[in-house]
Amino acid sequence: MLPDSTVSIDDSRWPLRLERFVGTPTLRQYEDYLEECSAALRRGEKYIAITDLSRGGIPTPEQRQRQVLWLQEYESLMRELLLGVAFVITSPLVRLSVSTVMHLKPMPVPYFITHREVDAVAWAGARLEEWGMRLAAERVRSQYGLPIRVYAAERIRSA
Repeated sequence: MLPDSTVSIDDSRWPLRLERFVGTPTLRQYEDYLEECSAALRRGEKYIAITDLSRGGIPTPEQRQRQVLWLQEYESLMRELLLGVAFVITSPLVRLSVSTVMHLKPMPVPYFITHREVDAVAWAGARLEEWGMRLAAERVRSQYGLPIRVYAAERIRSA
């Protein structure tokens, strides 16, 4: 594990939540991350997340198992409040790791996997708009320099 590994969370664009991983987090950092995810759900507000793993390392087997247990514990709240998760992944090995977790415990919400953050933001904006959060969707798009209005034919759909 790299000493300079970090997990940062940015809620400043709520209901868009940005989670960025650099390197492989320590077990303590990963537990703190899961607690932050739990706290976001306990807010009781609908939101969407972008998890940027483009600079992340491969999670340890213990972290993958912990993620599965966390997904089981919070599945109901996720279905109620989390509109979806867009993953930004550039490494085939990290993609395999995410797929392994999803094989053990399928995501209870829509998700989208891409290698570009701008695509993740476009998908997140479309999801927000689909849930009637048009102003939030426009704000998110505008902050990333995307067209403010996106029409149904142009929306990126989850796989």
